[in-house]
Amino acid sequence: MIRYIAIFTLLFISVVPCFAQETNHSSALFILNIAPDARSSGMGDVGVATSPDATSQRWNAAKYVFAKQSRGASLSYTPWLSKIIKGMNMGFLSGYMCFDNNAIGISALYLSTGGIDLYTSDGVSVGTIMSGEYAMDASYSRRLGKYLSGGITLRYANGIKVESTGSSSGGALRPSSAFVGDVAFFYTKPTDAFGTTTDLSFGVCISNLGTKLKLSGDKEVFLPMNGRFGATWNINMDKNNALATSFDINKSLVPLYYEKNITIFEAIGKSFDKAIDFVWSAGFEYSFMQMAMLRAGYHNSKSIRGYNYFTLGAGLTYQSFRFDGSYLITTSNISSPLSNTFRITMSYLWQ
Repeated sequence: MIRYIAIFTLLFISVVPCFAQETNHSSALFILNIAPDARSSGMGDVGVATSPDATSQRWNAAKYVFAKQSRGASLSYTPWLSKIIKGMNMGFLSGYMCFDNNAIGISALYLSTGGIDLYTSDGVSVGTIMSGEYAMDASYSRRLGKYLSGGITLRYANGIKVESTGSSSGGALRPSSAFVGDVAFFYTKPTDAFGTTTDLSFGVCISNLGTKLKLSGDKEVFLPMNGRFGATWNINMDKNNALATSFDINKSLVPLYYEKNITIFEAIGKSFDKAIDFVWSAGFEYSFMQMAMLRAGYHNSKSIRGYNYFTLGAGLTYQSFRFDGSYLITTSNISSPLSNTFRITMSYLWQ
């Protein structure tokens, strides 16, 4: 136990400067920084060390090998700026399968930005552009010890997807793609405390390391390279009641402002320029008979490009199905695009 804690402490010291969850001025596909599932978003956007579920692909694929069910799938839906623009929404599909001490996972994330009306300088309509962003990935994870696992994820991301439905197409615009990857570790071990059985878990994930995305002209930017370190303590109060407490720390790997011809390693170094660029999240999950869950959390950003907010959530399990919902309440001067928004997730888990 002491050996593994020492390993994770060293990982934390070396990786903490790399953690990030916020959008920034020099990264593309900000949707990769958003919690797409209702469980994590109901707990303040924690997820790197929470118990495994069908959405673990988004947070830490290494968790899959410790899942209680050998297979699972989930579908999440999030409306986007629904009070301002209609037709904007985000969907997230994920699934996994475990075999022996191994697991594979897949996921797809899509953001539709709705229709954008185009006009000439004279105010004449020239059509409507339908645009969006998406990412698809696959992961492989393996148990490295009795309590430790590791995983890798390969991801293909497309920054712009444009289709014209008008007479004058803006169809000259083309998608721009990038290939990136994640590296993750997860440690979990049962421990005795307060006269009952508890589970103490740690997780670390460094994600979206790879090629740049070309936006326009010769401007190329990194995807939101980020990492996370977190811990979760799950306490079984009795045979029917359990309480999990989670805490994540995040720090960006991408510089705040755009710089041309910068390498990945230079970007990581320059991401330290803003010492205030920190994010932490804390969340709670109460479970009754593993059938009904209540959740709450807080997301706090010390970054000039982030948001602060409370979240609330709930879940209900029926046989192999689980339904989750969450709600976000902004507490900072700058309102989150997801302020006063409900997110929903439906999961199916089976042996």
